[in-house]
Amino acid sequence: MKPVCIAITLYAVCQPEVVFGFITPTVSIAPSARINNHQVKVESRVVDEKSPSSSSALAFFNRKVPEPEPVAVIIQGVGEEGCALPSPSGVNTLPEPLQALVVLGIVAALGVSSAAFSGFLEDITMKYEWVQTWRYTWPLLGAIYVAAGATHFTLQDAYENIFPSPKAWGIWYLPGSPEFHVKWTGVAEALGGLGLCIGGALDAFAPVSFTSPNILSEAGILSDSAAALLILTVAITPANIFMYTHGAKLPIEGPEVPVVGHAIRGIFQVIVIGLLYQMGQGTFDALLSS
Repeated sequence: MKPVCIAITLYAVCQPEVVFGFITPTVSIAPSARINNHQVKVESRVVDEKSPSSSSALAFFNRKVPEPEPVAVIIQGVGEEGCALPSPSGVNTLPEPLQALVVLGIVAALGVSSAAFSGFLEDITMKYEWVQTWRYTWPLLGAIYVAAGATHFTLQDAYENIFPSPKAWGIWYLPGSPEFHVKWTGVAEALGGLGLCIGGALDAFAPVSFTSPNILSEAGILSDSAAALLILTVAITPANIFMYTHGAKLPIEGPEVPVVGHAIRGIFQVIVIGLLYQMGQGTFDALLSS
């Protein structure tokens, strides 16, 4: 028995934590060993590498730092939130009743100015024969409208951005989504411009005996297209006013348009409306007399 006791004593000295139970490891039986020609069974205990202490240490070093959530940036003139920020004109900072008065004033000014310019254009056309040569430029105006209609699809997001927000100025409401209105106005602009191109070319270069095809009235395709484009121009005027009052951007990445820029655009709109009325006066007369 002495050799056995000596073997156990040596093992206790070398592996005290196993003998005295400091750690409760997984137990496995090792193969038999021989000491001094005596066969003994030696217990070997293996410490689990995945102990709670080691796992927590590894978890500390392997833990993932959460990524910060992206912060939404509001840009003036972009989106409904951006158009709610103070615009260069400052109109959207006024009380809504005053905003509505500003909008009505702009519409009235555009109407009076367009009527005055149309009357002036009619007067000089009747007095001076050389002024009538401006009719040769009508196909060019039609091409501009065709190109503008195409941009409603290539720059659709930008056009949707200038569609007035719900309850803009305290009075705006129009059924349908911005996408719907951008698309149908784009199609209408392109078709009206195409009719203007065809009718203008026929009016300028076709023989006098040639009768222009009719679309809306007996006035012909040129007059009908011009009348339709005039109505369309008036219909999209709220979007232009929204750009002025709320600073809505077109294109979205473009710079802010100063008040002077909006005034220049308003002058061009008056000129276009006056021209379209002169070109489409035959249609309006035919529709009113019918």
